[in-house]
Amino acid sequence: MAGSVSKNARRGGAQQLVSRWGGNIKMKSVFKNGKLKHMAVCEASGNTARKPKDLM
Repeated sequence: MAGSVSKNARRGGAQQLVSRWGGNIKMKSVFKNGKLKHMAVCEASGNTARKPKDLM
């Protein structure tokens, strides 16, 4: 499920991913130091990671 779609494609919200803390995982884009970085955020706990798989 989470391995076949890139993190850029997940940013649109086509999938509902659930973290190990029970909250939904949302992808957010942050423009920092001239670069666009994507990060996964758990809505329940506020934890962040580079990939949604790290929060599952």
